[in-house]
Amino acid sequence: MKQKSILFPCLLLAASVYAWLESGQAELFSGQDQWPVLLMLLGAAFVYQGKKEAVTPHFFIGLLLFGIGLHFFAKPKWVWWPDDFEMLLFMIGFSLLVSTVQKKEYVYEAVSMICFSLFLYFFKQIMAWLESAHIPTALLKEYWPFVFIGISLLLLLIKRKKSIR
Repeated sequence: MKQKSILFPCLLLAASVYAWLESGQAELFSGQDQWPVLLMLLGAAFVYQGKKEAVTPHFFIGLLLFGIGLHFFAKPKWVWWPDDFEMLLFMIGFSLLVSTVQKKEYVYEAVSMICFSLFLYFFKQIMAWLESAHIPTALLKEYWPFVFIGISLLLLLIKRKKSIR
């Protein structure tokens, strides 16, 4: 007999809690009626269902939704919070790492994504440090995206051995 999924009740609960928060009947925290809160609630529902029923893709999507919601909720409140591009890449890498680390799949890809997002976050500081050490950075500032495009294309086009995973 096939077991029924708890996904629909979890999603319904998340949407209902958001509707209650948006109605303003209770003031729990500032910004409770904004759309990032809905993303976090839906993400939490997917995380719970994915963990409870061992559905890794739902767990990954849940972490990603929760992280994106958290980013857009926290960004206006804290000045030090990273920009969209860096943080979204970080959230993708973090979600992939957490959801697949038990199976030891995609760990290299997840860590690479996290490192790339950290590189982007600290890019200005790295360039300032190189310039203070009197290392020319004009070419690096202009052409670094093309280096990563080249690396990506090279990784896509080379034949992979089956022993990678």
